[in-house]
Amino acid sequence: MRITHVGASNWRNFKTLDFPVDARLFIVGPNASGKSNLLDLFRFMGEVASTGGGLAAALERRGGLTKVRSLFARNHRKGRLEIDLRLEDGSDTWRYFLSVRNEKGGRNRPVVDQEIVERNGETLIARPDAQDEADPERLTQTHLEQIAANQPFRAIADYFTKVRYFHLVPQVIRDPGRVVSGDPFGSDFIAQMNAMPARTQGAWFRRMQDALRAAVPEFESLKLEVDPAGRPHLVAGYRNWRENPARQNEADFSDGTLRLIGLLWTVVSTPANGGVLLLEEPELSLNSAIVRALPTVLATAQRDQNMQVMLSTHAPELLDDEGVLPREILVLSVTRDGTVARQLSCIEEVADQIEAGLPTSEILSGLISPEDLSGLVAVGQGRRR
Repeated sequence: MRITHVGASNWRNFKTLDFPVDARLFIVGPNASGKSNLLDLFRFMGEVASTGGGLAAALERRGGLTKVRSLFARNHRKGRLEIDLRLEDGSDTWRYFLSVRNEKGGRNRPVVDQEIVERNGETLIARPDAQDEADPERLTQTHLEQIAANQPFRAIADYFTKVRYFHLVPQVIRDPGRVVSGDPFGSDFIAQMNAMPARTQGAWFRRMQDALRAAVPEFESLKLEVDPAGRPHLVAGYRNWRENPARQNEADFSDGTLRLIGLLWTVVSTPANGGVLLLEEPELSLNSAIVRALPTVLATAQRDQNMQVMLSTHAPELLDDEGVLPREILVLSVTRDGTVARQLSCIEEVADQIEAGLPTSEILSGLISPEDLSGLVAVGQGRRR
């Protein structure tokens, strides 16, 4: 299964979203244009569908519906937050549509305004239904999150629960006092590794070890050790000039090495039929040669694990890979009416540049780079005397 089309209204920076999705999606745009917020749409759906999650919990984690809903929502789609996803699973086509509004009558809770599920054009679920009208409390939950209700379309629910997000922050990982289960920034990243069965963990570590030997100078080995307080640590051996490898743990790793280990673990641990992998600027702290290899690494993983990859990036090394096609690049542009998302292949003003074979990063620079940075440069100038 994979997502083939994304539609949304009033999601964070975006008044409207409407674009197709292939096996991978590269999201580019200026700072604060909404790249992270777009990735968060898929995380949100994963949290709604997950065990112990649900609509109310997913919105609460984000500060409530008013924090998620676009500032442009008041005069658009009656202020509803709407998400409209199309999916394919072999010869089957699916549609999942969710509309959320605040409850009337002063309670102001987020409730389901509409929930529609279609398979091959046939409507399986259309809410609110007669039961919802008889018991409006039911509208505080989606059918997507309820095992008793999602049986006809559980394939979609299962797919959304496989959404995985990677944006490890090295400083968070190194802080032993900040371990939060399910932290998207990686505070429990090493604990997740340690929780894997020993046989599986060993097989995955061997694959990662081979990759790290190729990418990190003098790297020799990687393993997990548990300290006397019961905390697991990553321990790496470096050959250098010593007869026995020098040992370092995560507190000593460079930011780049730690992020690379995290990225490799995310790739090797993705299950078969692996859902959606969301990557937030995977190039951060990595050598440019490694960044250039990432499209190939991800493409190989996609073939083996049947996953979709969506990533935000600023890296020319990624975007200029000859395998990256204009239709796989989503360009975000900030306007007075919210952020607009367009496929690079659909932007007429650069069609000639694409046809001429200019480097993709050069084409994108003309679309998303700030036009005047004189104010930024001026901040470094002292006051004239």
